[in-house]
Amino acid sequence: MHTRAIIIRLSAILITIFGCIFILELLVRLFIPQSDLRLGKGHLFRYEPYIGFEGIPNSTGVFAKTEFKTTITHNQEGFRDIHHERKHTKNRFRIITLGDSFTWGHGVNNDEIYMKVLEQYDKHIETINMGGPGGDPPGELTVYQRRGLAYEHDVVLLGFFMGNNLVSYQAHPHDSPPRWGYNQKGEFTLIGSVLSQEEVESIRQRSQPPPSAPHNFIQHLENFVIRHFQSYTFIGNIQSHFATRLQGSIIYTRLLQLLGIDYQKAYGFLNYCLEEDPKDVKFGWKLLKDTLQKMKGLAAQSGADVYIVFIPHIVQTSKMIYETTVRRLGHDPDHYDTEKPNRQLKLLCASLQIDCLDLLPVFKKETARGKVLYYPRDTHWTAEGHRLAAREIFYDLKQKGWLDR
Repeated sequence: MHTRAIIIRLSAILITIFGCIFILELLVRLFIPQSDLRLGKGHLFRYEPYIGFEGIPNSTGVFAKTEFKTTITHNQEGFRDIHHERKHTKNRFRIITLGDSFTWGHGVNNDEIYMKVLEQYDKHIETINMGGPGGDPPGELTVYQRRGLAYEHDVVLLGFFMGNNLVSYQAHPHDSPPRWGYNQKGEFTLIGSVLSQEEVESIRQRSQPPPSAPHNFIQHLENFVIRHFQSYTFIGNIQSHFATRLQGSIIYTRLLQLLGIDYQKAYGFLNYCLEEDPKDVKFGWKLLKDTLQKMKGLAAQSGADVYIVFIPHIVQTSKMIYETTVRRLGHDPDHYDTEKPNRQLKLLCASLQIDCLDLLPVFKKETARGKVLYYPRDTHWTAEGHRLAAREIFYDLKQKGWLDR
């Protein structure tokens, strides 16, 4: 075969490949826009030496999956909010909100997050969103101590997701950033070390290389592809989705049983719903109790109250969703009491004299009426879910008389 013919064939193959990539990219952008938070990649977040990560100040980006496309905007402190003065300047009832991805607003735009919808009920209310994806109560305690206390406020609202916010990790002296835990004397304290500013900057440069910073070809290529090709993220999301579906399927579970492998896909929430709490869950409740007690003490020094809002897991809101999910994962639905963790958290709040609101009853009621409060695949709240939460929080605060202060 002549060299010219080989070149023509290779050119045709390359044109076909690039044409397919172009068409796939165009279709994804038009019909199923995709993007990713890319924690650690530096698109919207960066390393922070006290709380682990923070939003990049004044950054804006798009976070999208198959079920939603949202715009993320961070203020000058890296929180998903507008700028707020640290002093009370407008004589409003001010609430600092802490929490994980639900409070951060995974799946909705900034103005659709429940605490921002809450402001629409009463112009006297001002909320400051300090939530972050992947958060947990001990980490949120650090956020409150390091950032929240700098603001004058009336209430600190902790959005507690029943799915995975009961954590049981052990803090160690080598941890960096430090984490809340127990020292050798059994005292509840921050344990670990804080990196130097030089080390912090080095980590930030590795995870977020600026255009002028030296980096190797592979890092440069990966960063370029992630930023410019939504189809890359789409393929990754599809791969992850089907891998999760396969590993959580009845067929997969049955196959492993036939091979003599005792397997159940990890589903942490169910561990909270057993008749007898496992050892790690008991430790998790102890850690949570001391976390809330410490938060209450810090709030009291600022003249503020602590308010816990229970964010239900999607499987708690529907018997059908619960049984289908649990059976698919190889579990027996009759072995678990999905409302047990809510009862335990209510008792804990009562023992600490902390006000709380359990959203589970109203979420069950509205789900039964056909309201779509969660994205079916992503399982975070839809805008409808946030609106329902805001409504219930407003009514509860009003009933308590807090808004009349």
